[in-house]
Amino acid sequence: MKIKILLLLICVTWLLHADDCCNNYCDWQSARCGECIGLTLFADGLYWQAREDGLDYVIQNNNGAVHINDGCVRRVNFDWHGGFRFGAGYCSPCCNYLFNAFWTRYHTKGDDCLKVTFPTTLFPVWTNPSSMLTTEENANTCVNLDLDMFDARLTALFTCHCCIDVMPYIGLVYAKINQSFNISMSGGQSNQPFAQVIDDAICMKNNFRGVGPKVGVNSIWSLGCGLGFFARADAALAYGKFDICQKETVTFSDNVPETTFLNIPCNEFHMVRPIVDLILGMRWDTPINRDAFCCQSRYHLYFEAGWELIYFFGQNMLMRFTDDISAGANVEVKGDLATQGLTARASFSF
Repeated sequence: MKIKILLLLICVTWLLHADDCCNNYCDWQSARCGECIGLTLFADGLYWQAREDGLDYVIQNNNGAVHINDGCVRRVNFDWHGGFRFGAGYCSPCCNYLFNAFWTRYHTKGDDCLKVTFPTTLFPVWTNPSSMLTTEENANTCVNLDLDMFDARLTALFTCHCCIDVMPYIGLVYAKINQSFNISMSGGQSNQPFAQVIDDAICMKNNFRGVGPKVGVNSIWSLGCGLGFFARADAALAYGKFDICQKETVTFSDNVPETTFLNIPCNEFHMVRPIVDLILGMRWDTPINRDAFCCQSRYHLYFEAGWELIYFFGQNMLMRFTDDISAGANVEVKGDLATQGLTARASFSF
């Protein structure tokens, strides 16, 4: 009972204090109107990991090379890597609208390798069935992702409550996503031309460039004294072009010539792809000189850190070939791509 009373007193004290801080915050927000705040510069540090459907490369079977009767799917995953985001914004004289633009740059890669001995065998996933290759003993794979995004937004400010700001925005987004997926395997046999496989090299490229409209909302929930939560969510439809390349070349033993079983250097098509961006975190903001508002304090600083997720629908458009008789029979992976992780921002307004 005493603990409950103590917690209640703490909550009431905090609310009273938060209300005072909130009033100061709102006074400062009002003081921003006019000629106080114009230009904003910001920089983000990113520490993200990417995930994508369709990056399985072999099935490890622990009981022979005839059937997959004790199998485990092996996939390659992207590593955690850093990135950055730079941008600038301009606030209108009455602080009702804000225009900003920024560039997001992120690069990551991943690799995996596997070596087995009989009775454990490797069933290839991406090998063209027309090559008539048997199970392999060694497999190596690597993936690379280069992501560049350019955003331009026009934001409107609405104050729903003294300590809650809601800012819907519209804009444009341009996304460039370059991916490569390479696999090398060895140790198998070929029924045609009846030789051992020294290297089965599969090289694939999956690139996309698109542009389209974006709508979203940003919100700031002040806790007082410059502290608060923030949440942003937006969705875009990017119309763009896919550029897909796939090639498989097999090197044999016994002086058998190297054979190319698949070579598609050009697979281009246009498509609309949805993109969703979500972030939730905490922020702290303050005028650099708290004793003087508005024109006596033209500078403003804030920091924020949160967890961000960008989801790209249907980005893996590589083809899996399925028939050793009809060489062109295939299915598209249609795998989604997601990048998620920590995003930390420092911003300066003047």
